[in-house]
Amino acid sequence: MKYAVYALCLLGLFTGCRTQKQPGTASERWVKLFNGKDINDWFVKIQHHEVNENFGQTFRVEDGIIKVRYDQYGEFNDQFGHLYYKTPFSYYHLKMEYRFVGELHRGAPSYTLRNSGVMYHSQDPRTMPKEQDWPISIEMQFLGAWATVKSAPPVTCALPARISYTRANLIPAIASIPLPKPMTATNG
Repeated sequence: MKYAVYALCLLGLFTGCRTQKQPGTASERWVKLFNGKDINDWFVKIQHHEVNENFGQTFRVEDGIIKVRYDQYGEFNDQFGHLYYKTPFSYYHLKMEYRFVGELHRGAPSYTLRNSGVMYHSQDPRTMPKEQDWPISIEMQFLGAWATVKSAPPVTCALPARISYTRANLIPAIASIPLPKPMTATNG
């Protein structure tokens, strides 16, 4: 069975989100985003489908891990998927683990091989039309290595203007807003 990981589909286990100490507050606290059992606290949005229609069980929980699978798809048909936590955060650190497994799904664009990420300050999925592919957001993009590429940057920050900033030392992924100064910039 071929499995694939595509752009913007979350992979891995969310270990939590820590609210930052704001001036005048006493402490920071970690909020666990994933309960290890289900995705009931999350919205699913897959292109060509309504919010919370988890087409083909794309997002599923197995062995206490959120997994992204396309084994119940026929053709890929640009069905890019996103998983949104239902409670918004605005001042936080996100800590998670992720990994890539499997092969590119039949019909998926080649750039989606081992390409995933987290969308920060994202558009609410309930405001997205059925045919909208990507939410308005800032993406912390996770990239795996390809056999034909000697060194792919493992993490980039993709902005709506399609400018990518490479930050090569962020695996396991720990990202915070505001983003760090870019090491390099490329038009993408």
